[in-house]
Amino acid sequence: MQLVFDLYGVGCRKTFSTPNLAKELNLKVGKLSTGDSLDMCAEDEAAILANDATIKDMEGAAIAYVGHLLNVPVLFLKAVTDVVDGDKPTSEEFLQNLNAVTIALDLAATKVVDFINGKSCSEL
Repeated sequence: MQLVFDLYGVGCRKTFSTPNLAKELNLKVGKLSTGDSLDMCAEDEAAILANDATIKDMEGAAIAYVGHLLNVPVLFLKAVTDVVDGDKPTSEEFLQNLNAVTIALDLAATKVVDFINGKSCSEL
């Protein structure tokens, strides 16, 4: 009996659409994908490209899955600390960019909360 774990890892989950939020705050919109390691292995890269994904995010994929199971809409605010196709080792690039990315994410999160405060879902 052959086990096919790659099919277990494929799941297209929709996030909550927020076109007004993205436009107002000039946020990029993209598709998350997942993988089995911090580094970008050839199999992960192939799956990301095949599914028109933008970024690899293992935790985000898990949250999207749970939101789907519970029928709870989700949206993500993501900041990137490392560029997998860069010329530096992933761990080095992560540590080098962590502080700046954390500050940028803090500012963006504050703007997102301010924007959604008092709005209905259809206004987002």
